Amino acid sequence: MMASAFPPVFQTEPFAQIPAIRTVFDAIQVLRKTCVGYGFRYFKVIALPANMSGGDSSLSRLATISSWPPDMIADYDRLQLARNSPILNLLRKQITPLVFDFDDINNRRPGEEPASADALFARFGLTMGVFFPVHDFRSMRHAVSFVGDRAPLSAEELSTLAMFSTLLIEQISNVTIADHAAKSVLNARETEILQWTAEGKTSSEIAGITGLSEHTVNHYATIATQKLGCSNRTQAVVYAMRLGLFK
Repeated sequence: MMASAFPPVFQTEPFAQIPAIRTVFDAIQVLRKTCVGYGFRYFKVIALPANMSGGDSSLSRLATISSWPPDMIADYDRLQLARNSPILNLLRKQITPLVFDFDDINNRRPGEEPASADALFARFGLTMGVFFPVHDFRSMRHAVSFVGDRAPLSAEELSTLAMFSTLLIEQISNVTIADHAAKSVLNARETEILQWTAEGKTSSEIAGITGLSEHTVNHYATIATQKLGCSNRTQAVVYAMRLGLFK
């Protein structure tokens, strides 16, 4: 997609950089700038399976792009908060922007989950957020999310970010048409290292499993991360999972 294909209104921020997205790393940079520009703390793009059930999912598997701190995602999944997530349940049937207050949304959880969810999000200073459900041209369902502790969004901000999310997902989908090529980019050893990383193994543990030195393990992980166009190993693992590289 060329910048000239965008109408003039879309050649302004936050839309102007979207046509230049060619890799996941590019998308992360555009999302980060928009996230900070609108006063949010973290962003996330999730893929929504056609028959999604919160109990069958974890945030680490749903998130295709995320700036959430790794320990925040790990604790979210450890507490199994996706299982009864009011947000995921609403996104299954809602096509309009979903603006939420963490206190309110957590209180909709059953049993002792509200206390666990409140403690987790309070630890990271989060009070509110918004999800923008988007369908791409292949009818695959996604949602772009921003969370933080800012004042409520104005109608203009909500409208702008909704259009931003639609254009972002469209561009990412155009780029990932070529994702099948990425499946052949990594060699068997690079894929193996990322898969052990996905299973929570440290570089030292992977070295012991594979018989490689820890330095060599880190080298393979770095090369794999670069080949996939990601900025760190966690993002590379998420991207590799989305591509279906792990058996």
